[in-house]
Amino acid sequence: MPWLLNVVYFALLVLVSPVLMYRRVAHGKYRDGWSEKFWGRLPQRTSSRPCLWLHAVSVGEVLQLRPLMRELVAARPDWEFVITTTTRTGLDVAKKEFPQHMVCYCPLDFSWAVRRAIQRIRPSAIVLVELELWPNLILAADRLRVPLALINGRVSAKSFRGYRRARPLLRSLLKRFALLAAQNDEYADRLRNLGAPSDRLHVTGSIKFDGVQFDRDNSKTRTLRDFFGI
Repeated sequence: MPWLLNVVYFALLVLVSPVLMYRRVAHGKYRDGWSEKFWGRLPQRTSSRPCLWLHAVSVGEVLQLRPLMRELVAARPDWEFVITTTTRTGLDVAKKEFPQHMVCYCPLDFSWAVRRAIQRIRPSAIVLVELELWPNLILAADRLRVPLALINGRVSAKSFRGYRRARPLLRSLLKRFALLAAQNDEYADRLRNLGAPSDRLHVTGSIKFDGVQFDRDNSKTRTLRDFFGI
């Protein structure tokens, strides 16, 4: 599967390359981060301390991490945290919000890039925000025995219709997660329909709003706290 996906990704990259080049020249976009994105050359982590890698695609997902990061940093000051994003604006916001942590681009989902990125970061676990199911990243983490978690999971009706066409692949990916935390029962039902294991699927509410108050004794909150060790 990884090399088949690589071929598909490369073909798509070739198709959209004229658009990328135009936006690069005309608007100054897509000029940075290619070593991280295409080759997985994320900053090399040399510390032996535990490390949590959190991936948030763009600005919205990055901002959703604020309450969770406050909890994590307070509970685990000895841990290191790496935050990756896909877009330039997301990267800028992440650097502003989390200046004390390592912030960089997430590699594109080529098998060699995600494998090298994991080997350079050496995370204790990888946390994906909302529903970023990149197959090669998930498969590489599984092979390297890095636990995976999905938080603030959501599946819109439109996405669900598309995902159902690839249900066997989705089932294979979802079963590799140690924790799947959905925002509400509707999203949880859709994830379950796509093949998410019921014993790892939990409804924990949304972390979208900064400053949300957590009920520490709630069983659903404890599910997240247990996974993160806080």
